[in-house]
Amino acid sequence: MYTMSDYTANIHNFNLNVSFIPSSRVILTAFANYNLSKGELEQVEMPSVEERLDGHLSHQDFTFLEMHTYSDLDYKWLRLNLGIEYLLSPRVTLTADAEYSDLTDDSGGWVYGDETGSLLIVRGGVRIEF
Repeated sequence: MYTMSDYTANIHNFNLNVSFIPSSRVILTAFANYNLSKGELEQVEMPSVEERLDGHLSHQDFTFLEMHTYSDLDYKWLRLNLGIEYLLSPRVTLTADAEYSDLTDDSGGWVYGDETGSLLIVRGGVRIEF
């Protein structure tokens, strides 16, 4: 037995990227990203199995009353980044940036549990071109 059920997803993504060069040796960058995502499965209505099988099936439960809630998604994701590049020479550049991410899971944790949390990453490096 099978049935069809629709899944609806609404996703809105907003981006902002900025790059500023205050001197010939310095590049400043920033970006912001905000994502709103919501998805849900419509109520699953399974046909009656007892009509197709002989016998009494009172010991079986063929209902799927909560199945449509298992794939519910409802979250907000914010990402912010600030970076700087400093040119030491024509082939050597120092880099540094910081990125902050914040995820708010309003779905109730059906799929992977509550995934709400924040993360801060700070990176630094040297880029050598040859």
